[in-house]
Amino acid sequence: MKNYSYEEAIEFFKNLPHFVPPANFKGVMKDFFSLDAENALLEKLGNPHMDLKYNHVAGTNGKGSTSAFIATILKEANYKVGCFTSPFLFTYNEMFKVNGTDISDDEFARIFSLVKPSYDELYAEGISPSEYEILTVMSFIYFKEKGCDVVVMEVSMGGRVDTTNVIPSPLVTVITPISYDHMTILGSTLSEIATEKAGIIKQGTKVVSAPQEKEVQQVLSKVCKEQKVSLEYASSPCLVSRSLKGQEFMVAEFGSSFSTGLLGSYQIQNGALAILAIEKLKACGFFISDSALKEGIRKTKWFGRFTVIRENPPVIIDGGHNRQGAAVLAESLRAYFKDKKITFVLGILKDKEVDVMLDELLPLAKEVYTMHVPSPRTLPADELADMITKRGIKAQVFKGNNIMELEDDAEVICIAGSLYLISSLAVD
Repeated sequence: MKNYSYEEAIEFFKNLPHFVPPANFKGVMKDFFSLDAENALLEKLGNPHMDLKYNHVAGTNGKGSTSAFIATILKEANYKVGCFTSPFLFTYNEMFKVNGTDISDDEFARIFSLVKPSYDELYAEGISPSEYEILTVMSFIYFKEKGCDVVVMEVSMGGRVDTTNVIPSPLVTVITPISYDHMTILGSTLSEIATEKAGIIKQGTKVVSAPQEKEVQQVLSKVCKEQKVSLEYASSPCLVSRSLKGQEFMVAEFGSSFSTGLLGSYQIQNGALAILAIEKLKACGFFISDSALKEGIRKTKWFGRFTVIRENPPVIIDGGHNRQGAAVLAESLRAYFKDKKITFVLGILKDKEVDVMLDELLPLAKEVYTMHVPSPRTLPADELADMITKRGIKAQVFKGNNIMELEDDAEVICIAGSLYLISSLAVD
């Protein structure tokens, strides 16, 4: 067996085509995708995913934050916790965490070296596992080797045919807010999108959900009834206090408050959902004290969602990239900065609901700088600037990469529109 270097492993993934339907595919796009290649790879490797216990997290927004809350609480309760999230911001290593620590370069290369021969065998047979299928399989091997007590798996896209949905029935299935996104693949209605995301619900699990739109509730109720599993919605938390240092909130079922360093009005709802998921894990036999619960909420970190990266002037990064993400970002900017006008730095993918996102954000804008997102799916920065200018807001293409090159009189700077934008920017 060849021992690949970390650089060789990364080069392999960079050169691997993304798993997308061919241009001449005429069917429903979501039906093109399949878990067959991933299951074939897992079979060759001895099905390592079957030896682990899981929490499975799906939804449109808040998946990463909610997963981080759950994983950190479990760590504080002295469990060894694996966490698989996507996409990454800077390196593939970020996708594989054990007790909050990214996989090392050497471990990444070693696990890749274990998987690559089986991939090569399948490729020779005309079966080509995709980038995320291989990464997901690698995560199972890594978490199994590390002896994880429980693994938090975040769905990448959809649910029914997402690469994480090869796992057996999880202990708890968590559904974060569902909204419109990836509509060319998942469907054009909330019901269609919700049906794809509810595809992770299996018999034997306990399902918890954030508050949802009526159409989504109907889908979740139907699927849970079919699978003969319980469904419980997280109660809306009560905000106690808020500043740029953190938030304090209360959940109806607890007599005391929780503190979190995560900002944004939506993060306390993610925290409340995570707390409900933990209560279900306790019913599965996990011992999690109230102090571990509180410390887990307090210590959770999640970069890229309403993250303050500079205080004077405030510079906010937010990776919300769909209509719901833009709406809650606007809500948070109003809550934290009241009547101040925002200098936006925006980069948006062309397959997103650009007009809807601009409808949410531009009423808050003083001016906008546009950028190319480092992705072939980017909306050209000059086209985005033209769209904004036609709406009566001053806009221009940002030619640099250091945000502090912007004019000195900006009251608040907000970098938003795509997670992929974050890795291409500097602040100092």
